Amino acid sequence: MNALLIIVAECWRYRHPVGVPALLGALLAAFLLFTNPPLYTGRVLLQLQADQARAPLLQQISAPGHRRALWGALTAPDVLADSAPGILITPNRVELRVLNNYLLEVGLSAPKAEGLATMTENLGYNFIQALLAPERMRVEQLLAEAQADLVRMEALPAPLDVNLGQQYAQATGAVAQLQSDLRLLNAAFGQPGGQALLWFAEGARVEQPLQGLPRWLLGLLIGAIAGGSIGWTSYRLPRRWQPVIDSVADAQAVTGLPVVGVLPWLNQLTITSEGSRVNANGKALKPAEFAEITRLARAALRSLRGPLVVVAPVGSEGASTLALLLAEKAAVEGKTALLADLNLKNRNLSQQLLLGDGAWALPTTKGPWGALRVVAPKLHALAAPRHAATLQALADQGGLPALFEVLNKQAEVVIVDTSPLNATNRGNIDAVTLATHAGRTILVAEQGRTHRNALKQAADQLLLSGAAVQGVVLNQRFAPSRRQLLGHLADCLGWACPPLGRGLRTASYNATLD
Repeated sequence: MNALLIIVAECWRYRHPVGVPALLGALLAAFLLFTNPPLYTGRVLLQLQADQARAPLLQQISAPGHRRALWGALTAPDVLADSAPGILITPNRVELRVLNNYLLEVGLSAPKAEGLATMTENLGYNFIQALLAPERMRVEQLLAEAQADLVRMEALPAPLDVNLGQQYAQATGAVAQLQSDLRLLNAAFGQPGGQALLWFAEGARVEQPLQGLPRWLLGLLIGAIAGGSIGWTSYRLPRRWQPVIDSVADAQAVTGLPVVGVLPWLNQLTITSEGSRVNANGKALKPAEFAEITRLARAALRSLRGPLVVVAPVGSEGASTLALLLAEKAAVEGKTALLADLNLKNRNLSQQLLLGDGAWALPTTKGPWGALRVVAPKLHALAAPRHAATLQALADQGGLPALFEVLNKQAEVVIVDTSPLNATNRGNIDAVTLATHAGRTILVAEQGRTHRNALKQAADQLLLSGAAVQGVVLNQRFAPSRRQLLGHLADCLGWACPPLGRGLRTASYNATLD
């Protein structure tokens, strides 16, 4: 049972990169099967006496360059037209296989079996004629010349000298050999016989195509395998060229930093104006109450001195969502929390929380700051700045320390979302500079997506700048555990068959999957 559940979980893991291409391949195969009816194939085997052939082409028909000449003779328009008068035979319906220097196989495909054997034999006979006609003309011409020489020598007066006698004997032998060659060639143009240079080794046979349900099943299976193979190759090759983070141990080895948290559902959240939500079994849950966030908050927010900066190497790795979750967790625990959106590369967090247009300036007086927006009880947020004067003030020396001083006075816990480390857009607030002035920094990476080199470069950049890096948080959106995969599959099956979904979930709880 455990092995079966493991197989089901791994199949569900690759449903998008492999399953979707496999389905598309099966659909394409179904279309081809529907538009192309099954074809019957007639085949005839021809035998060549290569040791008695005089033409170079016939002496070694298996030579690489000779097959093209044989194919040209087989698919000549007059050969195809004479094989089945009134029926159009195209070259794509004709096959030619050169088995060795002595055997040729000619094939002809047709949607019906009636008359196919006769057409195949006609095609083979016409092919023989097209192949041997030039050779017969050449032999006939040589024979005529040799016979003329022989008649000329017989007309000379006797006695003959020695040299002339030798020439007469050679001419007589040449005539006899050419007459033998001509008989072999002529036999191929007459009735079947064992003495022909090229003739039928066996009569035509008709091969029955696969039809009905077996044909459809085989075609769909081949299409699915081909599509799945293409999808798997497309999925794996980029990871071969640019290795990605594959595990917690991998992230630790690359960065030299501890992994302070692992979140498998970080990119599955829904962010609303009231905070983050995650759907499970049709219920909207608050992820700030999850045990994973509790453990992560304890690791990241303990002994906090100044703001906590959450940053990612490239972007779209879940840093903004994690910053919101940490701020929500602090608010749930009764602390006054503040989330500052300083991610100028992507302002989605400010837009989803409805924080306004970000046209604020640093306050000049003490007390509550009007630029902060209430997101939830004890949770405030600062929109990403858009005002040119504000951006210039933050870029000036002392700008960021002044902002952090204001934020620390507004809340007990300050979480800062920054642009990715590779963001270099104009007017951006440098993430490294933010991390340097902050009390703590967390680096977010996505398992199965973040490249090893990008994560190593980001960690080195932060450490060399003097930032206090707390550790790495691993987002396992693309690498969930087998139990999580089976749980997701159970949710999907529950819509169509609730008992099956409940049974799968119960089996996954009791199974040993790792």
